[in-house]
Amino acid sequence: MATAVVFIVLIASAFGVFYLYFSTRHRERMGLIEKGVDASLFSNSKATKSYRQKVSSFRFSLKSGTLIIGTGVGLIISFLLYHWIGPMGYNGIEALYITGVIFVFGGLGLVLGYYMGRKLDKEDSKD
Repeated sequence: MATAVVFIVLIASAFGVFYLYFSTRHRERMGLIEKGVDASLFSNSKATKSYRQKVSSFRFSLKSGTLIIGTGVGLIISFLLYHWIGPMGYNGIEALYITGVIFVFGGLGLVLGYYMGRKLDKEDSKD
């Protein structure tokens, strides 16, 4: 019985995500068209598609790279803190400190990637 409920919730969640994605995209496009934006923006020409793929793959690489670098820096700093400070004497608490430092630096890596992507967007809009 519990697996059926989980399966139903999973299917309903997937449907909800797709519905929200397509309805939001439709509303956004209709709003742009009402404001007088050229409809060629929505075309699926090969030039537009290849440019989008190139930019999206570059941005994904940028975000993934900054996340991995941030996680690596977090691992190194947590390792150094553990060896400089030493065990705290509590059972399992060290793992929480280490994990916390890793997540903090991973998050900082994502924030750095966001600002780098925003800077690239500004440079693209100038061209």
